[in-house]
Amino acid sequence: MNLVPGFVVAGLLTLPIYRAGLLRERFLGDHVVPADALGAVVLIAVAVALLSLLRRDFIRADPARLTWDDPGDRAALVRPGLVRAWALRFGVVAYVFVAGGAVLGWAGALPVSAVVVAAAVFGFVAAWSGGRSVSFGAAGAWVRVVPFGVALAGALFVGEGVLWGVAGALVIATGLACGPAYRPGRRALVRGHRAHVLRSVASAFGDVLAVLPRARPTRFRLGSAARFVVGGVVARRGMAGAAVLLALAAPVLHAVFPVVAPVWWAGLGAYFATLPFGGGMADVVRVEGLRRWVPHSDTALWTAAVVVFLVIAGLWLAAAVLAGLPAVPQALPVAAAAVARTVSRPELDYSPSPALDMGGLYLPVNLVRQLVRGPLLLVFGLTALS
Repeated sequence: MNLVPGFVVAGLLTLPIYRAGLLRERFLGDHVVPADALGAVVLIAVAVALLSLLRRDFIRADPARLTWDDPGDRAALVRPGLVRAWALRFGVVAYVFVAGGAVLGWAGALPVSAVVVAAAVFGFVAAWSGGRSVSFGAAGAWVRVVPFGVALAGALFVGEGVLWGVAGALVIATGLACGPAYRPGRRALVRGHRAHVLRSVASAFGDVLAVLPRARPTRFRLGSAARFVVGGVVARRGMAGAAVLLALAAPVLHAVFPVVAPVWWAGLGAYFATLPFGGGMADVVRVEGLRRWVPHSDTALWTAAVVVFLVIAGLWLAAAVLAGLPAVPQALPVAAAAVARTVSRPELDYSPSPALDMGGLYLPVNLVRQLVRGPLLLVFGLTALS
């Protein structure tokens, strides 16, 4: 068993702990750490964890087990998955809190820790009950607004007094979210199981595009290449919330780490906010059977994708600018082209190729070349602009 990757990851994760001064010099330089910087960074991490947990990807069960060994209690069936998902996400939040405190200082650590604890309890209760509380009946969608309120508080760099207020609001929201356990039906469990298998296989084979969000059913007449790309975007409208969180996170990161040029935050944010909306084009390019149903040339599809992704990136940058990020419009064409190049990648070729020895970690050159074709364009483009 090769333990080198594990040691490498462990070394990178502990870098903020034993090399805090070096990281502070590299990312902060001579700039003064903004007041309440730790709280802002941790609140953004909390918002991301809550939004991810409330998607309830842990709701899944093997259809064979449901057929031959159904325990009957569906709530107990999904409880272990909820515990794992909750522990993973708030474990990452705890790491951000510790690493951020080591690099940025521990100002306001007590109210920030109170917010983390209150958010962890709220996330577990809301995911468990689906927001179906006694007070709100079956209207559980209100809990999905909470992460955006937390992220907004982080983007505003609120002080300690407001942080205590956020913790109190989360406690109240927890009480309102208390209710009977959510018991999913067979269809939801099987759908979650299929998505989990797809993610596991895609991760094992390094196929990142296979884990892009699936399309929702939508009525959209497909005609031109542009309409096809727009239809794929509309079918993935559920990812708009993640894009909003990125728009709030980018100004926070720019203010906390001013040494990094704004073009990097704008370009990276636009890329990751736009990428999920390219899932439709990724599907038809990777699957030949689907590609035959789209009567447009590769050039027409790619050009239409760049234009549509440029519009999405522009809307995201406008939201980020309103949140405090400096306007860097020159990063938008680079991000849009990088997204189009990423999702237009053909099916991965796993044929044998030379491997690069990275200190005991062997990387197949041909596979890496295919995986980084889009991100490499983004890095080179932003490097030229910065």
